[in-house]
Amino acid sequence: MTETTNHPTPYQRPSEIFSTTAAWYARYRRPHPPVLLDLIASMAHEQTAAPRMLDLGCGPGPVSLDLAVRGIDVIAVDPSPEMLDAARAEEKERGLSGTDWRQATAENVAALPGVRGVSGAVIADAFHWMDRDQVLRQLDGVTAPGAFVAVLCSHAAGAPRPWWHEAVGRVRARFVGADPAAGPREPYRVPEGDHESALRRSAFSRITVTRAEHVVSYSTEEVIGVQLTYAYSSPVVLGDKQRAFEDALREVLVAAEPSGRFEHTATAALITGRRG
Repeated sequence: MTETTNHPTPYQRPSEIFSTTAAWYARYRRPHPPVLLDLIASMAHEQTAAPRMLDLGCGPGPVSLDLAVRGIDVIAVDPSPEMLDAARAEEKERGLSGTDWRQATAENVAALPGVRGVSGAVIADAFHWMDRDQVLRQLDGVTAPGAFVAVLCSHAAGAPRPWWHEAVGRVRARFVGADPAAGPREPYRVPEGDHESALRRSAFSRITVTRAEHVVSYSTEEVIGVQLTYAYSSPVVLGDKQRAFEDALREVLVAAEPSGRFEHTATAALITGRRG
């Protein structure tokens, strides 16, 4: 099967969606529950003694590196050179090596050299940015028999948001509007249907969903920092309004929780698709 490298993506400039967020993302995003990462690694090791996996939309590499320490060889793919630079820096900081960082879109992953025969793919908090059907077709062509696709979500569908979520959203809307952006030059495009539906209409139609609750904690400044990790409230989107946005958000958060301690029991989800 011959693959080309020009499959379209939902966005004209996918490398810009998370522009200026990499350092904030690496510092302020909370890790996924270890139990879900353990499960992904276990499934990969069931396939072969020396599993290789793709991490699509890897960002600054947290999942790639967490799988690496669990004995997985990872080919980590992201369209953003800024994110990949941050990932390489984090790998060095953690004293790790060997992750294969690739700049590409997930929609064109089958065209990358050396990806055929991988044990599976993980897509963490990134599937909604992709042409999911195209990505799954590509993965069907490059994964080994018995392989799986693991969609890892920090926020499980239908789970409650943190109590401060709406207050933050109101402040953000004052500065960047109510309609979310996909970086500095494009609007966010809401995908049709949920992730499970996308998997069910693909070759990976045998679905398992695992949920995991874990407590996430933030200080006031960390809640503010997290907002700068999002494509719709990134430093480049906020522009010269960034300082005013931070000050306005800090005022609201301090009034709501003077202790500066923000805790939430989050529900993460791992949606696994295997060939039917």
